[in-house]
Amino acid sequence: MINKKLKELIYNDEDRIIKQRREIHQNPELAMEEIKTNDYIKKELESYGLEVKQLEPTGLIAEINPDSDGKTVLLRADFDALPIEETNDFDFKSKNPGKSHACGHDTHTAMLLAATRALIEIKDELPGTVRLLFQPGEETGDGGKAVVKQGVTKGVDSGFAIHIHTAFPLGYAATGYGETMAGNYFFEVNFKGKSAHGSTPYLGHDAIMMVNTFINEANAAMARKVDALNNPIVLNYGVISGGSVANAVASDAKLTASFRFFSNDAADEFLKELKRIADFSADMYGGSVEFNYNQGAGPVINEENSTDTAVKVAKEIFGEDKVMTDLKVAGSEDFGLLLAGFEDYEAMPGTYMAVGAKNPDDPSTFPVNHSQDFNPDESAFKNGALLLAQYAYDFLNEN
Repeated sequence: MINKKLKELIYNDEDRIIKQRREIHQNPELAMEEIKTNDYIKKELESYGLEVKQLEPTGLIAEINPDSDGKTVLLRADFDALPIEETNDFDFKSKNPGKSHACGHDTHTAMLLAATRALIEIKDELPGTVRLLFQPGEETGDGGKAVVKQGVTKGVDSGFAIHIHTAFPLGYAATGYGETMAGNYFFEVNFKGKSAHGSTPYLGHDAIMMVNTFINEANAAMARKVDALNNPIVLNYGVISGGSVANAVASDAKLTASFRFFSNDAADEFLKELKRIADFSADMYGGSVEFNYNQGAGPVINEENSTDTAVKVAKEIFGEDKVMTDLKVAGSEDFGLLLAGFEDYEAMPGTYMAVGAKNPDDPSTFPVNHSQDFNPDESAFKNGALLLAQYAYDFLNEN
């Protein structure tokens, strides 16, 4: 059952939620560069009487009831923006050219600040600790790695994060059990060959043919070596460059690509296969190759007990028939690094949920996340804040 005081506090705070979101929206900063946003959040948290721990290079942790002997629940909001020029014309549009909050992280921050204020007011009703994580760099995955390395998941019994989404209607929420969102890897393949005149290609080592062979073989591996039903992988080639003139064999060629996955083991095997294919492709044409990769995000794997709590709370807020529980998408979210673990750092159980913000009566809210004119319906924010706060309340009181 929704805590009446929590709901009253947050609903009465709606104007402030919207105001703070707009302030953050006007001043977007890119991943791991969010200095002013970081300072804004820190000042807010300190004004609530909380002790704030500064993470590096940006990011913040604060706790409600830090000395409790009970369990610990973590609530997370990201606060980085995207390198996208905003085309909206409202008075709180981005002031920073080429940067905008086109994915709603400004809303996440405002909602978690509101949830924090409300939870502080009822802290005597919380038989445990609420750890508040304001995380940088979600869009690149660097933020998730940084905060995990700095120990934010240690001792956490359940973590919860939400994401505002205009892919879902206003008044709806969506989540899944187990594998819910994909992890992703970025990789770059640099082939080195030998230049020759276009009239005598046999005297050279064609780097473009190496790239061509790599793509063909990688596609074949996708078709014949990937379990598309149980461990699907989505491969995308993003950038190809090579050569300099039309009448010469290319001595250099580069491919930049990415793939998405739901199983860490399957991803590890596919990386090995891609490296093998790269070596084969270079060897076929007498060249050499350098293969580099970087994990962006881990798969979001929602733990059952945490997801049960999130679904129960969401149904109480939005309605029994307005919460989808079978979400599974190939999009990525670096909250998965906190849930699935990163390298040898400690993971935590938890869950992740999307909150709808597409108003069917307002076409301005239709553009999807990462659009230049992204504009989620602001009436969604109070329920997002309540969802965060009530999740913490329920998890601590029921576990």
